[in-house]
Amino acid sequence: LYHLRRGALISPGPLRSMDDRVEVQHLFLRFPLADCLGMMAPSLWSTGNLENSTNKDAMLPFPAETMALWDASIIAADQHDVQFVWSGKDCLSGDSYDAIRGKFKNFLMEKAKDRFPMPEIHMLSDGDSMSRRFTTLLAPSHADSPNHQLAHFPELATLSSAALASVRSRFQFYDAAADASFRKWFWSISSATHASREDGMSLCE
Repeated sequence: LYHLRRGALISPGPLRSMDDRVEVQHLFLRFPLADCLGMMAPSLWSTGNLENSTNKDAMLPFPAETMALWDASIIAADQHDVQFVWSGKDCLSGDSYDAIRGKFKNFLMEKAKDRFPMPEIHMLSDGDSMSRRFTTLLAPSHADSPNHQLAHFPELATLSSAALASVRSRFQFYDAAADASFRKWFWSISSATHASREDGMSLCE
């Protein structure tokens, strides 16, 4: 529900035209449950931290949140009608990294070979202007406290202090009031003591 309320199906956002939104909503109402879930929230697979990794063939399921954007990692993401291969700034050049990107691209293409409509695949890297098409789909967990980040995403403990600081500082222009993290949104609608209980906030607000 969190991803649904902030995604293209409900939220207008800056990256989708009205015609595109109407088409996606029409398909959403017709598709089976598995496809609908894929349209609501992106699925992520990551190499994990490649800096000191001995297993560069790993494809680890990662949560769809901004704290998954590690400098020394490559990510494959799938949200039904759009797919991404994203590379951190420490993985931009090198034959071994190109091979991983190729493997991730083939993985996404195989997943979508019988899908309608056929999704676009975007090859992105950290710092690209177009990477916002991917990052806007992710829950802004960088807004949470470090303790809460670690509690909900234990793999962060494998990063060095410098690597963690780099991930947390990636989103300098962020308005928590306009786009709350999952934790903040969840407690705003579930806490009996929160002011939203009196305001009548719905799950889609």
